[in-house]
Amino acid sequence: MTKTVELFYDIGSSYSYLASTQIDAVVARHGAVVRWRPFLLGGVFKATGNDMPARVPNKARWMIGDMARWAKRYGIELRVPSRFPVSTVSTQRALVAADRLFGEAAQKTLAKALFHAYWVADEDVSDKAVIARIAKGAGLDADAIVAAIDAQETKDVLRASTDEAVSRGAFGAPAMFYEGELFWGNDRLTLLEDALSG
Repeated sequence: MTKTVELFYDIGSSYSYLASTQIDAVVARHGAVVRWRPFLLGGVFKATGNDMPARVPNKARWMIGDMARWAKRYGIELRVPSRFPVSTVSTQRALVAADRLFGEAAQKTLAKALFHAYWVADEDVSDKAVIARIAKGAGLDADAIVAAIDAQETKDVLRASTDEAVSRGAFGAPAMFYEGELFWGNDRLTLLEDALSG
């Protein structure tokens, strides 16, 4: 039976972005697969009483340096977006829509494109026109995805995914689950890899 890791992520989360650039390679080294699961980080914060680090001045200053160190370690680009934090409701719904309409591979393709657009190109990924352009550039049916953003089923799936993550213990992003255990944060990828190799 193939080992499966679930990755709950939000495009507006810098640590989700960092983890997204590494997790495929981590799981592949151990013959595992990863299931990408968009959820709404704001909803997780609200449900758990947590708050984003950016709202704590000392933590926010530290986080900027920490993100830069991780990006350097991974050899990837990262810049703090001019619109940070950003509402990702439409963004996360677009990912759910891509998954519903075209499957997980389409969702993952769109997620990687949106992560790059926000954390490298400094684009406003909350704007539906921007989402459409990015989806089209990724070779996806942008019109269908954007048209489904406000569909009740899309909203319901995103809400259910968020509620599920919280019920399983998530309180932030990325929230990675393997064999019922939560691995929270980009820096827990090493511990996830330990679990996969056990």
